[in-house]
Amino acid sequence: MKVSNIATKLISTDDEGGVISFSIKALIENDSDDAEVFVELQGLDSDGFEIYDLTLQGNIPIERSKVLTMKEDYVDKELFEQIVRWQDKENP
Repeated sequence: MKVSNIATKLISTDDEGGVISFSIKALIENDSDDAEVFVELQGLDSDGFEIYDLTLQGNIPIERSKVLTMKEDYVDKELFEQIVRWQDKENP
């Protein structure tokens, strides 16, 4: 898989401001021999350490590209604010 154009969007913050919900998307090029794809993304802090991970999955025809999204995930606001970069965990 080739992963590019990873983007996140803040959706909401809880009443106390400690937990946020966000959406994430990435352009996936399926260069495998299976249409069902799973891509694990890792959120890295400023020192390059993984502090969060998630998996995008979907059907992408072989040798085609498609944007996969995760509608919503929840994370501690302080942790999310430490993420400076997202990348494909298998092919950083």
